[in-house]
Amino acid sequence: MKLVICDDSKLARKSIEKALPSDWDVDINFAENGEQALALIEDGQAELLFLDLTMPVMDGFDVLKEIRDRQLDCLSIVISGDVQQASQQRAKQLGALGFIKKPIDNDELHELLAEYGLIRELLPEHQQRRSVESEPVEVTDILNEVTNVALGDAAKLLSDMLGTYIHLPLPKVTVTPYQDLPRVLQFDADTHVNAVSEGFVGNSVAGEAILFVDNRTLHDLPDKLSRYHQHKFEDDYQSIFLDIASVLIAAFLQRFASQLDLELNISQPSVIGMSEPVNQLFKEAVKDKQVLVIDIDYDIPDYHLACDLFVIFTESSIAVLEERAGYLNNA
Repeated sequence: MKLVICDDSKLARKSIEKALPSDWDVDINFAENGEQALALIEDGQAELLFLDLTMPVMDGFDVLKEIRDRQLDCLSIVISGDVQQASQQRAKQLGALGFIKKPIDNDELHELLAEYGLIRELLPEHQQRRSVESEPVEVTDILNEVTNVALGDAAKLLSDMLGTYIHLPLPKVTVTPYQDLPRVLQFDADTHVNAVSEGFVGNSVAGEAILFVDNRTLHDLPDKLSRYHQHKFEDDYQSIFLDIASVLIAAFLQRFASQLDLELNISQPSVIGMSEPVNQLFKEAVKDKQVLVIDIDYDIPDYHLACDLFVIFTESSIAVLEERAGYLNNA
């Protein structure tokens, strides 16, 4: 059988390949985005497609739609960190045979393949398939994939809380000088934001997570929540903002840490700015020359609300994160 593994993460592609039955006689190709996957399908290189949803260039939903609308001869199984109920339902409505949550569960994958009778040809006895994805995986790619899984879990909780779909971004993981943080945020210097912070520490890792919301999109949160949940929210928008921040930050950090076998103690959320110029939030002098930054831009279309989750790890944490990420690469 000819199959394609489509994911922008090299770690994810490698993990999916390793999860396949070792005696399954398959011809494997890889794609880093939806356009590459469609090209392989059109070229007759894919009878079965393992597909991520959140990718650059063309995402998984668009790939499924193209396969359906053009009646391309290829079956699809989605393997994604976007575990919102709406995403799972939409993927199946567009024709996916099944949906598997990242990180991939080998038994779940094998059961799904067996259910649809896809493991038809086996290699000769005592012969195992050689690995195709053999290039080394960079630490930033590993941390990007860990982030992708964590942001998906956090988005599901927020989606359940707000009663709406959360559009998931492509996360950005960078090492940057602390003084350049406002530039990394990509806010205009005079932009006024609302910001909630939670500190965290554990296993020689420490840092701060900050959730930013543009000042123009926050004030009508109580009314929008009241309409979605059909009962009156008496809390003011600042209290609701704290609740949203607490859910999003804690869920992300806990899932991020669990994948790297870390235990983090997370502080209570605190407001560090309401309608504050963004360049005023990073004036504090710190000893760290370099910090590792995770930048996640959540978009909530029904609320016209954009949230920017900014997770900052101290300079001394970087080596620990790189070491833990290396364990995942060798697993």
